[in-house]
Amino acid sequence: MHTRWPVGIVAKMTGDGAAREPWPRRRTFLAERYSGRISPQTARRESEAARVAAIQLSLEGRTVTLLGSLLVPSDETAFSLFGAATVEDVAAVGERAALPYDRITESLVVPIGSAMRHVGRNGAPRSLLPVGKVPATTPAARPSTSGTSGPR
Repeated sequence: MHTRWPVGIVAKMTGDGAAREPWPRRRTFLAERYSGRISPQTARRESEAARVAAIQLSLEGRTVTLLGSLLVPSDETAFSLFGAATVEDVAAVGERAALPYDRITESLVVPIGSAMRHVGRNGAPRSLLPVGKVPATTPAARPSTSGTSGPR
């Protein structure tokens, strides 16, 4: 039987390539950073830097994943949602990405409607689509068979 781990949870691999147990249980954290007046483009670059830092730390054995980011321009604040084993793992992402967080708090994902199927028992997301990706099952993602290039 193939064990399917949630996105961001890295399974320990044995010599035969079989997944055994996940690394430390992932919790959800909200990191706040008072960013000053930054553009959405700068916020995207900073989120990408945090994502890369999280990947690097995960490859080094720390369980941390950037789940998403939010910019609130009127409050000059950027928020990032992480799946991680500890608050120290999230702080390490900020340090590595040169984006120190002003506050990091443990949080729970509160699902609504169909989002329930994407949330585990501990409140952490099971999986999230990368930003800009459309599931292949949606009408927008299916190729047109009518021979037209779109709505007229």
